Amino acid sequence: MASASSKRASERRSEHLLNDLLDTQGWNRKRPPVGDVLFQHEYRAFPQLASVLAKSSKRGKGAGVPEAILLDRQTEEPMAVIEAKARASELDLAVEEAQSYAAAFIKDGFHPLAIGLAGADDSDFELRVNKWNGSLWVPITYEGQPINWIPTRDDLVRVASPATTNELRPTVPPPEVLAERAEEINRLLRESNIKDEFRPAVVAAIMLALWQSQGNIRRDPEFILKDINYSCKEAFIKAGKPKLASSIKVPEANNKLASRARRIAAILERLNVTVLTAEHDYLGQLYETFFRYTGGNTIGQYFTPRHIARFMTDIVQAGKDDIVLDPACGTGGFLVACMDRMLREHNMSREHMVAVVASQLIGFESEPVTAALCVANMILRGDGSTGIYQADAFSSRDFKKGFADIALMNPPFPHKKTDTAAEDFVDLALNGLKRNGKLAVILPTSILVKKDKGAWRERILKNNTLVASIQLPDELFQPYASATTSIIFLEKGVPHSSSRKSVFVRLHHDGWVLRKGTRVQRASEPNQIPAATDSVVNKQPVAGFSGLASINGKDEWAVGAYIPSAPPEDDEVKSAVDVLLRRMASFYARYAVEVVQQRRAVSAHEIAVKPYKEMLTSQRKKNSSALPAKPGTVGGSFEIFYGMKELHSREGIADGDSLVISPTESYNGCYGWLDFPSLIQAPFVTVAQTGSIGESFVQLEDCAVNDDCLVLLPRSGVDEVDLVIAAASLHAEKWRFTYGRKLTPARIADFALPSSQSLREWVEDRLARTKQIIEASLSAYDDAIRPDRTGSDTVREKDAVVR
Repeated sequence: MASASSKRASERRSEHLLNDLLDTQGWNRKRPPVGDVLFQHEYRAFPQLASVLAKSSKRGKGAGVPEAILLDRQTEEPMAVIEAKARASELDLAVEEAQSYAAAFIKDGFHPLAIGLAGADDSDFELRVNKWNGSLWVPITYEGQPINWIPTRDDLVRVASPATTNELRPTVPPPEVLAERAEEINRLLRESNIKDEFRPAVVAAIMLALWQSQGNIRRDPEFILKDINYSCKEAFIKAGKPKLASSIKVPEANNKLASRARRIAAILERLNVTVLTAEHDYLGQLYETFFRYTGGNTIGQYFTPRHIARFMTDIVQAGKDDIVLDPACGTGGFLVACMDRMLREHNMSREHMVAVVASQLIGFESEPVTAALCVANMILRGDGSTGIYQADAFSSRDFKKGFADIALMNPPFPHKKTDTAAEDFVDLALNGLKRNGKLAVILPTSILVKKDKGAWRERILKNNTLVASIQLPDELFQPYASATTSIIFLEKGVPHSSSRKSVFVRLHHDGWVLRKGTRVQRASEPNQIPAATDSVVNKQPVAGFSGLASINGKDEWAVGAYIPSAPPEDDEVKSAVDVLLRRMASFYARYAVEVVQQRRAVSAHEIAVKPYKEMLTSQRKKNSSALPAKPGTVGGSFEIFYGMKELHSREGIADGDSLVISPTESYNGCYGWLDFPSLIQAPFVTVAQTGSIGESFVQLEDCAVNDDCLVLLPRSGVDEVDLVIAAASLHAEKWRFTYGRKLTPARIADFALPSSQSLREWVEDRLARTKQIIEASLSAYDDAIRPDRTGSDTVREKDAVVR
């Protein structure tokens, strides 16, 4: 009985191992059409498969039941047959039986691979993948050695045909698989009492040790941590960086970690860490994924997303012979992106890439742990010494002037006055470049617009050319940072000519979206990176997306100043209208009593209401009349003025019955109700200049407006529907403005407005519905009195409380 019980336990462990291997490669273990896998007798629900297996068995005769079948869920064709055994010594038997089942399918015209799995232990199992080449079974190999992992679906498609190669290179697992594995590793480290800030180094140490030893570390808790540190140190010594070996290691006295390191090692081995070569940046991808699960900015740095690093290598056109510099390299993301581009564009051999790692990729990182992680990243990309220095590039003797062809960088943004300014890193990178060298650097957008940075921008242009400025997605570095950032592309040593047109691009959509505080890639999300690359490399202007412009001296470099406006898409306007009208309705629901009180006060002549132009000086009206007023633009539909100077501050103004609008995004811009004697006659649009910059609202109620807002008065023929469309369109253009780049009348006058009749009808319907909601909110106070605009008498309106 004990023997049978032990056998069942062993079989369960074997099943668990198979599930783990399938999960790691992104196979959905549910039955088709939802998933990709059939386990044992599940094949009977598929007549075509059942018919074949009825004529086959483990020995080729009679009916058989394989452990699992990997299926193309669309065609229901078998892609691989898996047979599993509980003991690692039974690999040959598992492979033989898998081949017997697969052969039956091959006779029926299919091309499945045969996969044999033997073992029930995370670290003590054998796996082989064989294919029929038309005359015999041959192993699927990687660099000539049989692979020991289950291929992904795409990999199976590539190697299944007898006519294709047997060679298969490891594939980076899907992001969701990496996230699951990172979450499990993080849980294990948390249970081991490893603090957040030390977890990246612990994972990197285990990963590097597995790679260096090719998985040959003892798994017993008594030895595993010692073996990890030994192999990790050996890797650093081999790379010529022995001083960094102590920066990433595991704490050998941690008994809890010793008992869990076996599982962590197994997880990493599933991800092919032990077979890495120069073409796969697993450390970078695993580390970046893992980093999200350790509480954010645990070692004091924000890391550039790899798709942005790749984009930057593409716009500078990094070549296979270029020397690449990153003076603040972090874990080496830009250097790895350059390697990836070289491999992608030039099909370089592994030997050539090892030489590139050693001599053409130069990085400086002052923080020891991060520098060690970067060196580990380079080690995993090659097997020689690396050009990574654990040093401050500003003072290091290893930093040489004029030696690099390309510099790529995301310098640390200063948080204190004593921190090194981002501009200083730009100067340093330029100093390291040859003449005509190219620099792409991520900078806070404030540097590109603030007047006090104008002298620096002017100095840069005296000796270098601004090739391009690209504004990045606002949420790019969330959840770690929310700074608005831009890429600046400079060419060294060529003074910027006033006749030279620089490229300006707004990269609003990069294929990633924020979900639960973390950015994730989604195929359904728009990805403008290819279009942005084309705009920069080929100088392609696209209204609303990219533009060409000449700049001089202290001019700002922010893209919002130079990209021509285009009417926003109808869907974008509709989305903004929906938010706009809900905020309007919320205002009336929240302040129904106050609205009625103000109307009564106006009716009683306690508060004056006038057209705004009657309140303005001749100079302010003259300034407005000088603005562009092209048909189809904001300036063509509205006269644009600043708000009321009297309301610059509420100091000395008591609470009262007058509605005051300010730069807030709540309740239709309502600041509150003050004792203020005069209101601007509605309707009109208000736009926030500060605070919630660019938030735009339609004011249907008479109100006073703070001078941190603009007031847009409708020209003749412009009705309430036009006001709603204009406010929504302005909202779509708010990306152009930051605290460093203020919203002004001149900057919005040329904004294009949509003119679709179908959009107008849609907005008209939504506005009518919103007015019904407003009327319902005010119905309890329907004795409101409103002034008659045609004279001094008043009228009582019970049925139409909204204009």
